[in-house]
Amino acid sequence: MFLLIIFANPQLTASAFNEPSSLNLKPLEGCVNPGYPRLDDQYESGFVNAGKIDIQSNGALVLDENVLIGLDKGIINATSAAYLQNQGLIKDIKNGDIYYSENYFKFLSGSLEKNSGSLQLVNGETYLRERNLLIQYQLLEGNLDQNLKFQNANLSSCNNSSEGWEIIAKTILINEESDRGHIKDLTLKVLDKTILKLPYLPFPATTKRLSGFLEPELSLTSDGVDLYLPYFWVLSKKSDLTIAPRVLKERGSGIEANFRYLTNSNSSNFVDLLFFPKDKEFKKQHARDDNDRWAFRLKEERRISTITTSIDWAKSSDSIVLLDLPSSLTSIANQRDHYLNQSVSANVLINNLSINIMRQGFQSLNPFITNGYIKKPEVNLEYNKFGPSLSYFVKANYADFDVNKNQHLPININRINQIGKRLTTEIGMELLHDFKYFDLSINGLLINKKYNLDNAQSNGKATSIPTIKIKFSSLLRKLSMDNPALLVPELVYQKTNYKDQSLDPIFDLHQRNFGNFNRLNTKYFFGKDRVPDTEFLLARLKWQKRLNRDARLNFQIIKKNELKPSKVISEMLNQITEKDDQIGTNLSFENKTVRAYVATNYSQKRNKLNFGMTGLEINLPETRLAFSRNFQTNIPLLNYENKLDYAEFSIEKLMSNGYKFIGGLSKDLDTNKNLETYFGLGFENCCIAFKIYASDKRLSEYNLLDYQAMQFHHENWDKMIEIENKSRINFEFELKGLTGGNKKLNSFFSNVFSNL
Repeated sequence: MFLLIIFANPQLTASAFNEPSSLNLKPLEGCVNPGYPRLDDQYESGFVNAGKIDIQSNGALVLDENVLIGLDKGIINATSAAYLQNQGLIKDIKNGDIYYSENYFKFLSGSLEKNSGSLQLVNGETYLRERNLLIQYQLLEGNLDQNLKFQNANLSSCNNSSEGWEIIAKTILINEESDRGHIKDLTLKVLDKTILKLPYLPFPATTKRLSGFLEPELSLTSDGVDLYLPYFWVLSKKSDLTIAPRVLKERGSGIEANFRYLTNSNSSNFVDLLFFPKDKEFKKQHARDDNDRWAFRLKEERRISTITTSIDWAKSSDSIVLLDLPSSLTSIANQRDHYLNQSVSANVLINNLSINIMRQGFQSLNPFITNGYIKKPEVNLEYNKFGPSLSYFVKANYADFDVNKNQHLPININRINQIGKRLTTEIGMELLHDFKYFDLSINGLLINKKYNLDNAQSNGKATSIPTIKIKFSSLLRKLSMDNPALLVPELVYQKTNYKDQSLDPIFDLHQRNFGNFNRLNTKYFFGKDRVPDTEFLLARLKWQKRLNRDARLNFQIIKKNELKPSKVISEMLNQITEKDDQIGTNLSFENKTVRAYVATNYSQKRNKLNFGMTGLEINLPETRLAFSRNFQTNIPLLNYENKLDYAEFSIEKLMSNGYKFIGGLSKDLDTNKNLETYFGLGFENCCIAFKIYASDKRLSEYNLLDYQAMQFHHENWDKMIEIENKSRINFEFELKGLTGGNKKLNSFFSNVFSNL
């Protein structure tokens, strides 16, 4: 029987691929074996000292009592030894200790050629500090900088192997040049019980990145057993590739791949691919000739002098492949994402002038809506000039809109027909004046829009919309060594003139971009196709205070009075809206243990809260609790009002003897449905780690991050997301020092368990 398994080490530096340093495979704090301390004293090579030194006629030194001999990268300690200086040979070493580089060798007898590094040691143990591995052996032969061959050996990273893992082997060979090792005729024991016997097992002998197999991932899902077998391939110092054959019982077999690489922009660049040929379950549900399922995503950024290029391009075989086949390896899209980006851009910055050219499109992940528009191209020009009292800018945006087709769209879905070109320009200026007790700023903005529509009998005239904004503000300070405080009052008046835009198309604001009104922001918020008329007064008061070195308190209150209703918004909603007075508050407190926040907005016209957010996080030495509640009652979309109300809770609890419990719940309080639930139990000590956790993810009508609503074909979408709910039970393990680090397993123990 011959079995080849190469465990890879995919570790990359945090600066290289922006991964958290917690993924290092270095032993946990306190796990380094205290019996093998680091060598602090430095001795010159050839330094000799002993209680007794006898010089022979041939020049050999016979050393006895507290022998110490200096090496190039360490020292030798022994009770006795013979040192042939002319030959560089140290022989007849008794009860020896060799500290060499980061490794430690302890033995009853042996010899060492000082110059070549060749050695032969009998009945001893070796400690490899980099991977916290301890090897006990009957015979060790080899070279300190090349190969080490251990015979009749035991291997473990555990101080007490009966509480962790141990390998008993006939031979263990470690290549110091390639940083690889392999074991022959081995027996693996975990918790003092024999788990398996193998004729051959390779393993990484370093924390450096190595090619090879990663630990397999096994899960029980709503589609049956889900098995990954990833292979990690180091291509260069700046790139690597992970290929993972995958078997999913109810759907068949497929493959996934993740290619990572660095460019001079230091951004996170990758290419992800998922391919499942002949999806059996998909074939049952859909009458299509082509049942191949696939998706890919390319994301990269490059910088050359003043030019920056960016690509974020993803595409899939159909809109629901990423719902059916969620992946832990690839990052093409989350199950709750509503669309895939298909964008390419280039930006040039020359002094105060910025030029950006972009091709932008999207693929919908909801089969009941269109892919929207595609911009091919969009050109942005922007010139800014900042001064102490006068600043101004000029912007120009040109976009050519076409239909981004969805070939799998149902027949009864309305298609987009109106396409064309749009040119918008903006000219703005800000005047600043510093008075004795307050600052005054006056902003003027002129927006100009012009459309050239295809298949239109006549194109409308250019529309010019002026806006003025006047702001009074001040900054009051209370300076104190222990509890300084800041008070910032502001008063804002803003007016945007009304212009009839009902005949203008809506290119930017289609179903992909629906969202809530930004009531407190003074910028226009309907893309470039609708600029609402506004006139309001806004008063804001901010207060910040440091209570002590670790505690801070922040408070903000905002009062906004609309002086007239918006005609543009009334036209869009096809109903008459009234002017509204609103008040908003934001209160937060945090110290080392507690973080709490509350934010609300109250509508006097509707006599109810428009939205609210509240949360509490408690971080104790062994427990972390988090709770949040978010609701919003007026998200006015076109002809539709969406309600959003959900709560989230999570707990992480470190228990005794290395165990840890995690759990979390996300609940839609409007429909009384659980959106996501997970819980799990893990164990970790200096030499082993494992976890088992279960998760149940349900899709929803909106994206919890972006508040994006899925209003079209509401009933069909509800039926579909009920089918696409996913449940998983996951098993993961790590033998410290022997196998490569498991990214998700390590995250379980480093308090970053989220979005699994």
